[in-house]
Amino acid sequence: MPEPISDQRRAHVRRLLQVDASLTDPAGSDHVWRAQLVDIARMGVGFVTTEMLPEDGHYVLDFRFPDSTIHDKVEIVIVYRRAIGTEGRFHYGARIHAMAQDCVDRIVEYVTRAEPPAAQR
Repeated sequence: MPEPISDQRRAHVRRLLQVDASLTDPAGSDHVWRAQLVDIARMGVGFVTTEMLPEDGHYVLDFRFPDSTIHDKVEIVIVYRRAIGTEGRFHYGARIHAMAQDCVDRIVEYVTRAEPPAAQR
């Protein structure tokens, strides 16, 4: 399933964020896995789950950027997994496989815009 970690996974500028997300199986399973998106780039995402995902490695990730009402959905392929601490949490890195152009535009805008001053957060 997961590929070895390589320098290539950091080829694109990433931006940290902390938003709730969900993962579903694109083959049509009814199961939904809860996740927290922790970073995003034009071609990839990092997220944390409280349960290990099945070995398949292909999912649909559903999320919203902070302060947005738009739900974005991207097809992802897991490229690595590592356990976090002793609480049974897992950090995943995934390559974005497919997404709509308007989603691409929102990701690029989010990753490249300046951080608001602390007083505005």
